[in-house]
Amino acid sequence: QCSGEGETCPLEDPVISSAEDLVAEQTEEVFQSYAFHRYQQEREQTEGDMPVDPEIAAIQQEPNSINNQVGRRLAIIADDINARYDKEFSEMLKSLQPSKDNAYEYFTRIASSLFESGINWGRVIALLGFGYRMAIHVYQHGITGFLRRIARYMAEFVLHNRIARWIAQQGGWVAALDLSNIYWKYMLMIAAVIVLGQFVLRRFFND
Repeated sequence: QCSGEGETCPLEDPVISSAEDLVAEQTEEVFQSYAFHRYQQEREQTEGDMPVDPEIAAIQQEPNSINNQVGRRLAIIADDINARYDKEFSEMLKSLQPSKDNAYEYFTRIASSLFESGINWGRVIALLGFGYRMAIHVYQHGITGFLRRIARYMAEFVLHNRIARWIAQQGGWVAALDLSNIYWKYMLMIAAVIVLGQFVLRRFFND
């Protein structure tokens, strides 16, 4: 913050600020779309042998919505990496035991550590994946109405940690539609290793 006393304060570019706000607004819809399509994938892969989560199943999808298309695209591309690392994410959440009282703290600490060394699409998708897994975990442990809360956590986090600015600089969420599967899987692999190394092995929640 500038004190205004002898300091030269850089002016906020209104175009950048507006683009960041738009990305943050879209983040909730992108995340919910990601969660919806990821959930459908898991239901198909387990041939329905997966606990029903009516909150995710009830998400309304607009077929022509760009945000819906982005969420679906990310869920499809991330499928391979999810299969590799969901067990570790689930075990971490079991140890954390997130509740309504502590979920935001855990979410922000995990998210902050994920972006400590920079921002890239792989880490952004890892963030969406963790948010999804947390929503599933919390619902299965008897806490309802949590999905939209995590969507808001996501939007607030990307806005206040310059991630919305970075996404806006890439062209917005729609830019994700142009990334190749090979690129995504490579970046997601890196992101997953970072997540597991920093959060599971360090057991950050006991710090």
